Order: sequence, then structure tokens, then C-alpha cells
Amino acid sequence: MVDFTNCEINNYKYYGGKNGGKICIVYNNENYMLKFPNINEGISEHGYSNSCISEYIVCNIFKTLGLNTQYTILGTYNINGNEKIVVACKDFTSNGNVLKQFAELKNSQIETSKNGYGTELNEVLETIENQVIYDTNKLKEFFWQMFIADSFVGNFDRHNGNWGFLINENLKKIEIAPIYDCASCLYPQLTDEMIKEIINNDEEMEARVYIFPTSSLKINDKKINYFEYISSLKNEDCNKALLKLFPKIDLKKINTIIDETPFISNIRKEFYKKILKLRYEIILKINYEKLLETI
Repeated sequence: MVDFTNCEINNYKYYGGKNGGKICIVYNNENYMLKFPNINEGISEHGYSNSCISEYIVCNIFKTLGLNTQYTILGTYNINGNEKIVVACKDFTSNGNVLKQFAELKNSQIETSKNGYGTELNEVLETIENQVIYDTNKLKEFFWQMFIADSFVGNFDRHNGNWGFLINENLKKIEIAPIYDCASCLYPQLTDEMIKEIINNDEEMEARVYIFPTSSLKINDKKINYFEYISSLKNEDCNKALLKLFPKIDLKKINTIIDETPFISNIRKEFYKKILKLRYEIILKINYEKLLETI
């Protein structure tokens, strides 16, 4: 835990996005984006969105899967005597590297009139196939591994504006940016009181695996149901990503991350571990084993 209150603020750098306020601070001589909790309308101060916790835990989970993910630190920030739980995300733009959203790449496909932020799956895949700035197969592999990882942690907000590339125009270099913006995972809208109502209710828990959250990606304007899509085994690239990523999931390591996360209650830790185990078994393990039978 770190108290970021007295860190120098870099007033010349700003961040976009919708999940809570953000400022740039200097910590250990490096820039960090400090994310504040997004207060939900109608929810008390003590029941605010746990998006900062989700950001921290999920980024650390993704690292255990071998995915290039932003570095995060959980801490506090004092505003007029009111202590906030915050997450510091190391700024990965430096030395002339600029973060470009996938939406901007999608907008560059001028032979179509598609909206860069439109999340129809076929449009996203078409952009990946038609773009000329990055190896198509590597980009496709990254995209589907991120999809599988998001399905595991229940990300309902992976859209074209929160993944992308680091581009250096002067050096004509490009790389896929570390995975970032994971605040919409692990049901951040749930308060501890809500968790107490659902954690021992099989129907409520299973609904959060079989039914929601859905992906931001769409097919025919309908958001993709993670369980249904992965279980269909109809997309070979998705299947390949599942085969590659699933063996890397270590629930013991993930449970340790959760147990060692400060600020959160035991009931929330229990919920995180229980829902991740369910999603692991129902969405991923069963389909992984089906795929193994076909090899």
C-alpha cells in the first residue's frame, strides 16, 4: 500500500476514459496514471464502485497468464481529509511512443464507412485482416487471447477505445500496447451487501457465468455471450487462444493475489475466488477439454 497524496502532479498530461477521475503523478521518478473510484449514482460513499480494486487484481491475474499488461499499484489518496482507495497505473508511453486506440486504426479503413468505435465482431476482425501496420497473425492471436482472458474475469467493457498500439512516428515503430483499463471486471458494481445476498445462491452465481456480463463485442448488434460463443467452438482463432491460454491459468496463484489484496473484505475475497473458479470451470475448462478431444 502506498499513500500517493504527496506525489508531484504532472499537470501537462491528461487521460481520457469514463471509469472515474484520473491524474498523472510522478512516483519513483516515473509517470503514473492515478485512477480514482467512480462513484455510482444512488450508492453511498462506502458502497462506491470497486473499479480500482478490479483494475489492480485483474492486471495482476493477466500477468500470471503471461500477457503483457500494465503495472499497477494499489494505494490511497487524501482529498480534503477524505481518504480514497486508488490504483496507480504505470504510464507506458515514453520516448516518443504514443498510445493509439484500436478505434483509430478502425477509422483508417477508408474503403468502409464503419464507425471506429463500433464493436461488431466481423468489423473488428475485418480491420485486423486489412490493416498494414502490424503482423496480422500476431495481432489476431493477441486479440483472441485478450478475449479469452476477459471472458475469465467477466469484462463487460473491452471496446475499441481501451486497447491498441504504441506508435513511434519518428522511428516508424509499432507494438501492441500492454493490456490496460481492466476496471470493468469482477463485477465492480457489487457492494458487500449485494455479495452477501448472492454468494450462497447457486442461481445468482450461475447467472453471472452463463448470462452476464456479456462482451462489448457484438454479432448482429447483439452483445456476445461469453459462455455461448466460446462453447460453440466455431471460431478457430478463438479455439487456438483457449488452447494456448487455459493451461497457464493457476487458480492457486490467483487466489493468493486476491488474499493479499488490501482494503477488501473477506466476503468479497471469497466471492472473487468462487466466481472465478466457476467461470474457469464452466466457460473455459469444459471447452478446453472438448478441444483436446479433437486434436
